Amino acid sequence: MRRYLALFILVLLSGCGINYVKQVSPGDVIGNDRAVIVYGVKVEGLWGYPQFSISLDEYDAQTGKITGNCLIHTKTLATVDSARRDVQYFAFDVPPGQYVYSPFNANLLSGGNVAFEAAAGKHVYVGEFVYEKNRAVTLRQNLDQAKAPIASLFPGVKGNLSAADTRTVKSPNIFICTP
Repeated sequence: MRRYLALFILVLLSGCGINYVKQVSPGDVIGNDRAVIVYGVKVEGLWGYPQFSISLDEYDAQTGKITGNCLIHTKTLATVDSARRDVQYFAFDVPPGQYVYSPFNANLLSGGNVAFEAAAGKHVYVGEFVYEKNRAVTLRQNLDQAKAPIASLFPGVKGNLSAADTRTVKSPNIFICTP
């Protein structure tokens, strides 16, 4: 019995076990009760690690906080090889709502934080998050330039992609999972 209790406690404390986001594969069909978020990641500067990641967290506009806790954390996570210098695009099937540049990212977003609206049944383009030579992460948004590579990677998004509605928000705080 003690062994099972210890295992149960370890599972609870492992942190962020449930995520209602799924990375989209080419051929996936997304229901009208869900949204799709598309964004790119690029490394231009010298990042001292083999991989670089950008995460967006579900955001509650009423409280100004991310919705995550130690058991459920709804977030996207895009990881690229830091040696590559081209933009790599990712698409995520997400619950409708607002998403924000995660406070768990290694670097703050230049120019302040932005919340992105992902409405049910919509496919939204956020932009490209670029780690620059000055070690800052910036958001570049050029939907016209991004449409062709996104359409070739994710044919189900082709023709349905629009720019995400955005608004500037205060950067939310992180949560800490400890015993």
